[in-house]
Amino acid sequence: MTNPEQLRTEIERTRAGLGGTVEALAAKTDVRTRARRAAVDLRERARRSPSVRRYGLPAAAAVLLAALAVVIVRRR
Repeated sequence: MTNPEQLRTEIERTRAGLGGTVEALAAKTDVRTRARRAAVDLRERARRSPSVRRYGLPAAAAVLLAALAVVIVRRR
């Protein structure tokens, strides 16, 4: 049989391990935070892309104008 101090040590190790497991599971189920992180990551990758830097503003303007044209056509 083990002594009480060994049992306490083993219990503390088990608690620490379970605590880490619970935190990892909670992080995986936090959809909002995961989506925000993914959006930030995607935004950063897009900013570093040479094609986005080169065509970013003109492309955004073209999309905005196309959306505006759709709104105007639908209102008529």
